[in-house]
Amino acid sequence: MDRRIERTRRAVVDATVDLVSRRGSHVGMTEIAQAAGVSRKAVYENFGSRDQVLLQTTVNLLRAELSLKSATLSGEGDVLERLAHTVADHMIEYRDYYTAVLSGPGGYLAGNALVVQLAAACRQLRNEQHQPSTSNLQDRFMIHGLLGVLTEALVEHDSADLHAVVSRLYKEMAAPHRHS
Repeated sequence: MDRRIERTRRAVVDATVDLVSRRGSHVGMTEIAQAAGVSRKAVYENFGSRDQVLLQTTVNLLRAELSLKSATLSGEGDVLERLAHTVADHMIEYRDYYTAVLSGPGGYLAGNALVVQLAAACRQLRNEQHQPSTSNLQDRFMIHGLLGVLTEALVEHDSADLHAVVSRLYKEMAAPHRHS
C-alpha cells in the first residue's frame, strides 16, 4: 500500500478513536476528516462511509492488541478464556471508545467485526497449541455472548471490572448445573 494512503488511514483511525472516545459514535465524516488533518474526500476514498470508518478503526485496534498480546495468548489453559481476558484488557484500555461504538449506530458492524477477528484468533491459537478445535459456529456463539456481556457491563456501569465479569462468567459456566 502507498505510504500516503497508509498515513491517511492511520490518521483517520487515530482521530476516530479520539473523537468517538470523547464525543460518542455520532461523529460525522467532516469532523473525522478535520481531526485527522485530511480532506473529507480522502476519508470517503479510503473508507467509503462513517460506518466503515468505525468498522476499520475497531478492526485495527483489535489486531494491534492481539499482536501485542500474542505471547500471553499462547499460554496454558483454555484458549477462549485467555482471549476473553485479553478482550477485557483491550476494552478497559479503550473503554470510552467501545462503550460508544458498541452501543451506538454502527454497533452491529463493529461488534460483528470483533467476533470475526476473535473467532479467527481462537482457531489459530487452538491450531498452534494442538488443542481440540470447535466449530466456527460454537466459537462465534461464545464470542457473541462474551461481547454482549462485556458491552452490557460497559454501558450500564461506568467503572465495571471487566476481568471480574469474565472470571465470574467462566466460573459459572464451569459450575455444575442445578435442576429444580
